[in-house]
This record gives sequence, structure tokens and C-alpha cells, in this order.
Amino acid sequence: MYSIVLEMTGKLCVIIGGGKIAYRKAIPLLKAGALIHIVSPEICNEIQKLQDDRKIKVFLKKAEKSDYVHAFMVIAATNSNEINEQIHKNTGDHQLVNIASDHELGNFHIPASAVRGRLMISVSTGGASPVLAKKIRNDLLEQFDESYESYLDFLWEMRKKIKNSDIADTEKSNLLIEMAAEKYKDSETERNKFISRLLDM
Repeated sequence: MYSIVLEMTGKLCVIIGGGKIAYRKAIPLLKAGALIHIVSPEICNEIQKLQDDRKIKVFLKKAEKSDYVHAFMVIAATNSNEINEQIHKNTGDHQLVNIASDHELGNFHIPASAVRGRLMISVSTGGASPVLAKKIRNDLLEQFDESYESYLDFLWEMRKKIKNSDIADTEKSNLLIEMAAEKYKDSETERNKFISRLLDM
């Protein structure tokens, strides 16, 4: 296994299935900016609401290969193992494929994730125990609270300024290391001091 973070903005993701599992798969992809197509003869109320709000496209039909042949990502989330397996067989090597009913069939797993601003926490047990993955994620969320959202915005802006400045490379490295100190997470005053010092360089 190999962990990555995907840029999903504008990427076509086809989810086959219209139940609660399909809905749960769709929500984080929507937040990531993916273009979502749901293909299923029936859909749950939550998916209907997403369609009514024009956040996704729904195709009320049985899935065919043509529905997902051009998709960047394919998620099989029907209540039929046979259908899910057939979808897997119909996908290409160039596609990202997740089979909800059998983690070993697809080529990627969806970890238990949470987002705090720019901070993304993802935990995977390789399919051994999604329940444990969620527990570990929740434990980490208690450690990395909401204060990290503004702190990471500060780090993002300062990193851009430092990288684009005329400061010597050695000094850039020192500043990037320094701004990760705990005092900048907890104090707006310390952040402003850092910003002022950077502007004077």
C-alpha cells in the first residue's frame, strides 16, 4: 500500500449504488470538489436531496460500462457482491477503483478521515478494522483541535512569503523550522511578531 493525497477538483467520480453507503462515499468527494455521478435504479433520501440541490448528477438506471468508462474514480457501492465484482472487471488499469463490499478487489482504500482547515487526518488499517481506524481518527481529532485551522493558514501564508523572498536559502530554512514552534500555534501576538520580523528582512 502507498498513501497519497489526491487533488479531486473537477475530476469525474462515478458511484454505482444509491444507498447510505453511496451517500457516505459521496460527501467527502463533494467537499474535495469532485464531479459526482450516481448510477442506481433507486436512491435514498439523502442522495435525492443532493440531486435536488444540484450538487450531483443521478442516473436512475442499472449501471453499464459506458457509465463509468471515462471516470477518474469508480466506487462500487451496491448491495450486490456480484454486481460490484462485475464493475471491478469492467474498469481499466488507468482508473482508481474502490469496491465497498470487498477491499481486496479495488486498487485503493478509503481511510477514516477528518479535515480541520488545511489539516487532513487519515487513518487506515488496510481493511482489517474500519471501526478501529475511526476510533484512532477520533482520538487524533481531540489532540489536534480547532486551533490548528488558523495556525495552518498562518503557516501557509508565511511559507509562500518566505519561498518568494530574496532571503538567503539558509535563513529561509531556519524560518520555516522556527514557525512550526508551539508558540506560534497558541499566540496571535507571536504570529504578528514573526510577520513583522519577516517584513523587515
